[in-house]
Amino acid sequence: MKNKKTKIKIKRSKVNLYNKKKNKTKQVIAIIVTAAAACALCILGYGIGKPLTDYFKNRGSVIQSSSMWTPESSENSGSESSENSSPGAVSGDNSTSSGSEEVPEPVLSNAVYYLSEEAALSSESLSSELAAAKSSGHSIVAVTLKNSDGAFLYSSSIEKVKSTGTLSASQIASEIEKAGFIPAAKISTLKDKTNGPALGCQYKFANGATWLDDRPGVGKTWLSPFENKTSDFVKNITSELSQAGFKRIIAGEIMYPNFFPVDINTNLAHLPITDRTKRAQALWNVVAAAKEGAESGGAELFVEMNGLKLVAEKKDGTDAEVGYMPENLITVNLIIDYFPEDSANAYTAAQEFAGQLKTALNGAECTVRITGNSSAAALESVKNAFDEAQIESFSQ
Repeated sequence: MKNKKTKIKIKRSKVNLYNKKKNKTKQVIAIIVTAAAACALCILGYGIGKPLTDYFKNRGSVIQSSSMWTPESSENSGSESSENSSPGAVSGDNSTSSGSEEVPEPVLSNAVYYLSEEAALSSESLSSELAAAKSSGHSIVAVTLKNSDGAFLYSSSIEKVKSTGTLSASQIASEIEKAGFIPAAKISTLKDKTNGPALGCQYKFANGATWLDDRPGVGKTWLSPFENKTSDFVKNITSELSQAGFKRIIAGEIMYPNFFPVDINTNLAHLPITDRTKRAQALWNVVAAAKEGAESGGAELFVEMNGLKLVAEKKDGTDAEVGYMPENLITVNLIIDYFPEDSANAYTAAQEFAGQLKTALNGAECTVRITGNSSAAALESVKNAFDEAQIESFSQ
């Protein structure tokens, strides 16, 4: 049997053998381009990446250093910084950040938070009441340091006065400042049954004996504005308080007793207590002395009085009797007490009072202190009435 022949198929390649050199050339060029691109990316990545790495690495320390601030030393803190303190801030600091930005100063008003008479008697009661004052939103805190009995509620260095308090005036002012408030001191000016005889500034009979506002054993002494020693005494008080660090001094009860006919006609007939002009002038002499003493330590004097008495035609025997010389009202700061009606007529009554008050002030400005236990609705309507009259008012 014959062997069968197998046909062999020859495959022809489509590849052109002459193109191999060209393909190798392209490969070399591609490698060079790739290497160049890689180098460029490394250079660019280092230029951008290193600053970014440094930023994220140091970001924590940058934030920390820019947000920290250091209080100035007590040597650089003065009364001006205390005046501009806001509630809750540490007094005596003009603190700024480590950068150029300054801590914003609060907008101040004449709204005052009054502490009780017991506040100054101990550090504990003072701290407790200051803590309560922080929720009031007021920048100024007033503490009574001489009450209507004539008692000094702080340890005074004035000779012959009786102090019932143990804290010094500077200690009390400092504590108020540390709590973040502007310290104000309130004093009863002429209503004083304690200090007159010891200092020789009480009302006297013509023979020099002490006069009482009622009968012996029952009545009380007052400080007489007709005595020069009274002005000196009041000046010493306001000077001591202002130099102790109080920025405002509120003088209340600048007034006369209600004299009986026998006093006018017999007991005190040698005094001009029937002359309204001379009475008012004597009161203003005391105010001038109080103002001089306050300003000696850089404090402002505020005179407080009953608003309804100020607008009344008859002011005799009230703390608004200085209003008989309305031209002098512009020379002092005024706090006017107003007791609103707790009724549906509260707004109308306050609106009417605001108009009368502007007339009585004779161009002077004031701040109205709304007192009493009015309802929230009545209080809001009263404040609206004063706002419309462009009179600043506050309540506690």
